[in-house]
Amino acid sequence: MDLQALGLHWDSPPGRTFLNHGSFGLAPRELLQWRFDLLRAIEGDPVHFLTQELPLRLAETREALAELVGACPEQLAFVPSTTYGLNELLQRLPLLESGLPEGSEILLLGHGYNATLNLVRFAAEQRGWIVKLVELPWPLEDASQVVDAFAHAWTQRTRLLVLDHITSPSALVLPLEPLIAMARLRQALVIVDGAHAPGLLPLWLDRLQPDAYVGNLHKWLCCPRGSAFLWVRRCWIERLRPLVISHGANAPELPGSSRFHLEHDWIGTADPTPWLALPEALRLLERKTPAHRLQRMATNAARAQRGKAWLQQAVASAGFAVAGVAPSVQPDLAMAALPLPSPAQLDGVRLQQQLDQQGFQVPVIPTRPLCPQLPQFLRISCFDYNTDADLQRLAAALPPLLKVLTREPPV
Repeated sequence: MDLQALGLHWDSPPGRTFLNHGSFGLAPRELLQWRFDLLRAIEGDPVHFLTQELPLRLAETREALAELVGACPEQLAFVPSTTYGLNELLQRLPLLESGLPEGSEILLLGHGYNATLNLVRFAAEQRGWIVKLVELPWPLEDASQVVDAFAHAWTQRTRLLVLDHITSPSALVLPLEPLIAMARLRQALVIVDGAHAPGLLPLWLDRLQPDAYVGNLHKWLCCPRGSAFLWVRRCWIERLRPLVISHGANAPELPGSSRFHLEHDWIGTADPTPWLALPEALRLLERKTPAHRLQRMATNAARAQRGKAWLQQAVASAGFAVAGVAPSVQPDLAMAALPLPSPAQLDGVRLQQQLDQQGFQVPVIPTRPLCPQLPQFLRISCFDYNTDADLQRLAAALPPLLKVLTREPPV
């Protein structure tokens, strides 16, 4: 690892190889110092900062966020996490739309993020909605198969799609444009779980136009954890209320503010520095302009794809066939997932343990019980501090482990 990449300082314990930026991110020491300096300044007079400075600072940060994700600041609100934002949307949905009566169906991938599945099921239990899990064929040969899978699961009662922009286990990029178009044609809503997308690929939410989109800032933008955003279509701005109601419900609206922002900006006394860190993070990470962001994305994606190729060779050298995935659903990104042999052939739990013992922070994601047709995945996430040597070490460590942990001879 290059712990001084971009002239910054990245903290990683000696002997550890961190290839999992996509889970919780990793902030450089300089950004943490900026945050600590701001926290100290706040403590000088928290009343003045929280009541006078904070609204202006949040508005400025929202402008930077709007440029980053291709959206209007009026449609953006800060939330603590993608999970929080999705909970808000699902819980408030009956206030936003009248077309979701009891018996309405919600479609989402069984292969998606576990927390999202849990929160959708919780909301459905309260409202009498029906959750239908969409199964993907494997191996995927074309993005059209994803659209076909949702079309096949569709019924006259389908009213909502909850879509992963990028699937957490397998780094698949769902074809959002045709899925949103299909939903519009059939008069259904679309909420996008974009947890992994901001900073990993370019975003233009004004063009994409789902009904709502939620994304994290702590992953690929390195903001402190507790920073995420919510985007909603304009007709929802006046009706969407946060899960926590506080002073913003009757605070006077100032020029340039809205009830939507007043309520979401203050959900009780909290630490706002994770959100406020975004402009400084973009500056430190050399991602202030679209051109800079594309350059850094391309550099990290190229490294991840080299690593994926080395890992594929390592799996093949252990005698296992490697199933490919169509580039249309697994494009070149800084996060890549390698299909591994099935649990019947390979003990993925022990592989995870052995890799951890050898100093690798890299997830082995098991086959989901809801999607037995899909394999296990080894997912790598490369950021500015990673080197080719990190990935080559992982590739060298893999073949002997695969051979030891094989449950039956590979075919």
